Amino acid sequence: MSKLTIAYRNLDSSPAIEEQVAERFADLEKLGAHIESCDAVIEASDRRQVSGREFTVRLKIGVPGPDIEVERRIGRSEPAPDVNQAIREAFDVARRAILERKPR
Repeated sequence: MSKLTIAYRNLDSSPAIEEQVAERFADLEKLGAHIESCDAVIEASDRRQVSGREFTVRLKIGVPGPDIEVERRIGRSEPAPDVNQAIREAFDVARRAILERKPR
């Protein structure tokens, strides 16, 4: 079983966020990439933007070979920035990176 850690910056921890991250991580594990660990950092900007807060999700996924590192930032150009959107997009990028590494 892989180890998942979630850290928050400028944002309170949330069971809903933890559940979404855990579900997305479980989906990655099903890809058969021998994931050893996943460190997720969920960050909100500490200041209000004109269009709302900015959210950043960073993932560091431990796999054989070089780790996969992903960063997705949502907020400046989106009409309604949402931390869930940032999480979805970060895990989608990670999924593509894992699939690109798998032998065909």
